[in-house]
Amino acid sequence: TIKSMLLSSENRLTFTNRGGLANGGVCWWHSRFTRKALYLAIYRPDLPKPSNKEAAKIVKAIRMGKGVVEVPGFKNLSDFSRTHRKQIQDRLEKWQIGDGFLRGQWAVGLWGGSDTTAAKMQKRMDDLFQDVMVKKDITYQVLQLPGIVAHAWLVVNMEKTSNGYKIQVIDSNYSSPRTHTYKRGDTHLTLGYFGKMVGRTGKRSELKKMKKIIKKYCK
Repeated sequence: TIKSMLLSSENRLTFTNRGGLANGGVCWWHSRFTRKALYLAIYRPDLPKPSNKEAAKIVKAIRMGKGVVEVPGFKNLSDFSRTHRKQIQDRLEKWQIGDGFLRGQWAVGLWGGSDTTAAKMQKRMDDLFQDVMVKKDITYQVLQLPGIVAHAWLVVNMEKTSNGYKIQVIDSNYSSPRTHTYKRGDTHLTLGYFGKMVGRTGKRSELKKMKKIIKKYCK
């Protein structure tokens, strides 16, 4: 159910990755916010719409991910983000600054390379398949690109092929789902104009926390 929700545009942000430090984007936080809203937000179109100030508090509550968050006056994330794009973008940029300078997350872009061995790449893909198709998680990955640049996406589905996998992702640089192909023997994936890249699954504890919150809420 949660995968089909994410594949529907009404459950994603209406705007793509943009802004951020040096106008380099906020892809990591765009992806994480989308996943948190998917798991934790409940929309109440029957209630009065919030003011801009109230909407900013709702956005912060979703970002913090400490509990289920009611979003009054809107029917889904697309509807909410269309009206309160500024409040969401502001929070993503604050989150980026907090992670980058206060929590040292900028160093993630220094880890590893954009290429690896065929054996290590296959293990990454096999492990990713377990997360996405066996555990049925919406999986967050940081993508190591050439140099010290790192992108991010959410992996929604994977399909086994005769010699590898097809991988369906939500990439904040695009407004619709994208599909990538991995073949056994590959040492990287190719990410459009970015070139080669290697993905690393991250923020597992963040997802685990959200699952606990949902389980408690639904009792």
